[in-house]
Amino acid sequence: MTVIAVTSWEGTPEAIENLIKGSKASAPIHEKMGARNPRLWRAMSGGGMDTAFYSIEFENHSAYGAFTDEMIGSDWWKEQIIKAAGSAYPDLKNNGTTVYYDAIEID
Repeated sequence: MTVIAVTSWEGTPEAIENLIKGSKASAPIHEKMGARNPRLWRAMSGGGMDTAFYSIEFENHSAYGAFTDEMIGSDWWKEQIIKAAGSAYPDLKNNGTTVYYDAIEID
């Protein structure tokens, strides 16, 4: 069953541009930790220009759990999320991560 984790970010135009750079740098690290298809979603119409959504996919819940264990214990987490994202606040806000499963795949 495919699982996708989507992190919601909100920020100033400059902070969102920095998030884009950070997401490009983070994507290959996430892939090495087991994530697939990293994406940073931005609105192209209809509002929401101050938000972005970073998504990564996993084969199943177990793969997501293994990724989370590795990520939270990593130096990348300490440097990029705790320090870098923390110092960007309040210009850049992490509004949390929602984890979804593909209900169509369920028999």
